Amino acid sequence: MSYKSDRPSFQERLDHFVNVLRTEILNGIRQEGTYLPAESALSKQFQLSNKSIRKGLDQLVEEGLIVKIDRVGSMVTTSAKQSIALNFGCPISLTTDFLIDDLIAEFGRKNPGIHVRRITLNHLSYVQSAEEMISNGLLDIVAFNSPQFQEWSEEGLTSLLEPLESDGALYPIAEEAFQHEGEIYVKPITFSPVVVCYNKKHFRDAGLHEPDSYWTWKDLVSASVKLAQSRGRHGVYFLPASENRYSVFLLQGMGNRPYSTQGDAGLSPRVAEGLRTLNELIGNRDIFPNYMAQGNDETIQLFADGQVSIILSTYFNLNEFSHLKLDYDICPLPSLRRGDPQKTLLLSIGAALVKHSKEKEAALRFVEFLSSAQAQNFIRERTVSIPARKESAEKPLSDGSLTRPSRYAMFREMFPSFAYHRDTGLRMKDLRQFTKWLKEFWSGMIDEQTLHSKIAGLYAANANDDQEEEILGAKL
Repeated sequence: MSYKSDRPSFQERLDHFVNVLRTEILNGIRQEGTYLPAESALSKQFQLSNKSIRKGLDQLVEEGLIVKIDRVGSMVTTSAKQSIALNFGCPISLTTDFLIDDLIAEFGRKNPGIHVRRITLNHLSYVQSAEEMISNGLLDIVAFNSPQFQEWSEEGLTSLLEPLESDGALYPIAEEAFQHEGEIYVKPITFSPVVVCYNKKHFRDAGLHEPDSYWTWKDLVSASVKLAQSRGRHGVYFLPASENRYSVFLLQGMGNRPYSTQGDAGLSPRVAEGLRTLNELIGNRDIFPNYMAQGNDETIQLFADGQVSIILSTYFNLNEFSHLKLDYDICPLPSLRRGDPQKTLLLSIGAALVKHSKEKEAALRFVEFLSSAQAQNFIRERTVSIPARKESAEKPLSDGSLTRPSRYAMFREMFPSFAYHRDTGLRMKDLRQFTKWLKEFWSGMIDEQTLHSKIAGLYAANANDDQEEEILGAKL
């Protein structure tokens, strides 16, 4: 079974047709005064009916890019050159997170004189790629998720962005991810906590009750053992070295002070407990496969194919199941101990306006559109992602065309448990160092005491840096 739809929908094929022609016209590939191919040729090329081709051409007429001449054809107009072109830097994942190409197309319909080019940035060096392109005047808008913006601000790059006004219609916690020194630099579009995603049928077949908010990680391990015994396959999987996954164990063990002069080599006992819980879980070969996934897509594939029964997921990931008849649901993450307050990692995504954009007014219009009621309702209706606009996120839906978890609205009760990467007390570059040490420990290159000592030293160094900043700030 494939977790992706094998055939694009009619609307996707129609939008693709319009987007291709629009881009070719605005980029000068099809020059003014030239004619488009005949409708029959376009129909064959884009695998659409003549009626659909005419519908797409009518849209280009409305945008002022072509004119239809009776008995002659469709001609590229001179006004096409007058369109404003905006460069939007973003990761490729936005195409599934909230169908960014469809939103760009909708924005184009509302703003015929503005063309948005989506430019994919390197996800492995996202901040560096965005900085270089902005410095060279190649971007007008740039997308950030919360850890990317944390790194952006830690690198002192917020001056490259235009401060934005707060929007009271958006969830405040979504805006909090993008604040720095009292200013908001990114307009939130969507957000998601890390949650447990589980196969309901597997639980029924194993005679297990579905997980709930009372679960601890020991309960998850116990259920995974029974699932593995019932099915002859592993019970649980996630990317151990992902900073969007292992950080939840760090957050759950932190308390008020992440480091201490007592405990394991200077690491607080509760943080050590969180790390041991993580290590014991992923080291249990009866329930956790020794699978070297290259990315989260492979985790989603394992779950969709029934290879595992439980994964750690975000609402963004659930979009991969939206067109499958998959009997699944979600629940909050387990806690370290019974009765502990729930805690999970929150990821937010938004768009920022480049300060020195030559088309700032048009760029701001696009940024504002992505958080508007129209775009946010689109996200709610066409995806499983959570819109940042409260009214849209809590909008009831009668359309059952997408496979959504029955506990979709669960996030509304989870707000007190949300935390960002910055709440680990570490910078993003420190978390990458943290990841390297975890890999060394899992590979047997360092022992647990060495791991804890290194981590405690990292926290101590951060505490000293924070104290120096406070002292410097007081002097200033």
